[in-house]
Amino acid sequence: MRSGGFLAFLLLLAATPALAQAPTAPHVSLTSEQAVRAQMEALTNNNDPYDDHGIEVVWRFASSENKVFTGPLGRFKQMMRGPVYGPMTGHRSAAYEIIFADSGEAVIDVILRTPGGAFAGYRFRLSRKKGGRYDACWMTDAVVPIEVTSI
Repeated sequence: MRSGGFLAFLLLLAATPALAQAPTAPHVSLTSEQAVRAQMEALTNNNDPYDDHGIEVVWRFASSENKVFTGPLGRFKQMMRGPVYGPMTGHRSAAYEIIFADSGEAVIDVILRTPGGAFAGYRFRLSRKKGGRYDACWMTDAVVPIEVTSI
C-alpha cells in the first residue's frame, strides 16, 4: 500500500456506503469495483438470508480459473472460514483503492476493519471474461492478503 494515499484510504472506511440491493452474481452492467463491493457486502452479512450466503456470492464471482484452485464449493467455504480469509466475513467496514484498471483487467485493494477491530488487507485481481455465461462480466481471478501498515 502506498504510504501517501494510505491515510486518505483509511479515512474512507467510515464513509464507504453499502450497496443498495447488492448484486449476488456477476452481471455485465457491473464495473470491476462494483463486483468487488458486491462480494464484500455479501461477506459483511454472510449468514443473511441463510448460512454462508455471502461466501456463496463470492464463489459466484470467482472465475473458472480461480475455481480450479479453490473449489469445489465445500472446500472454498472451508478456505473462507480459515485464518487467511476468515477476517473478511462479518467485517465492520471496507475501503477500496483501484490500483490498476483497464478494459480487461483490474487490481483493487480492499482494507477491512475486522469484527475484532483490527485491519486486514486483500488484493483482488479481476478480469473481464470473454464468451460463455458471463461474457463481458468482471470475475475474480485471485484474492491475496496484503500487508496493512499503521500510519
